[in-house]
Amino acid sequence: MFDLIKTIYLLLFLVFTSCGPNYDTKYYKTISLDKQDTASLKLIISERGFYGNYQIKYKDRTIDDGTIVGNIMGDTLLGKYSYLSRGNARLVAPIAFLKVGEKLKLGTGIAGTYMGFHVYSRGSISFNDSLFQFKPIEYEEFTSIDQRR
Repeated sequence: MFDLIKTIYLLLFLVFTSCGPNYDTKYYKTISLDKQDTASLKLIISERGFYGNYQIKYKDRTIDDGTIVGNIMGDTLLGKYSYLSRGNARLVAPIAFLKVGEKLKLGTGIAGTYMGFHVYSRGSISFNDSLFQFKPIEYEEFTSIDQRR
């Protein structure tokens, strides 16, 4: 009888753990269109959401470094970027990416606050003049970028 109960618990455990969301980790890097700044991005992606790390290195050797979290709607990733800005101040800003094939384009827009959330104004997000267009990279390349901080 005890073995039957253990077997039932094991089966229930397997059913419940296999029904959870699947996560996929992806790594990206980019150089700005004006060749002045670089950025790296690590995303952990599920079916409906994402989170990860995002870092921008500027020409003047300052860095924005922080975390991103958000939701996925179709081919668009919308979220917030909580970061230490150039080593001085903690800031939170909205962030948007457009998935084009395997690449991601960083969006721009009019930022605001709605009910305490940092968001882009409705209809203001544009990906046409994207400063950063991220290409996927392997984990090894990402860790070598990460060690040069």
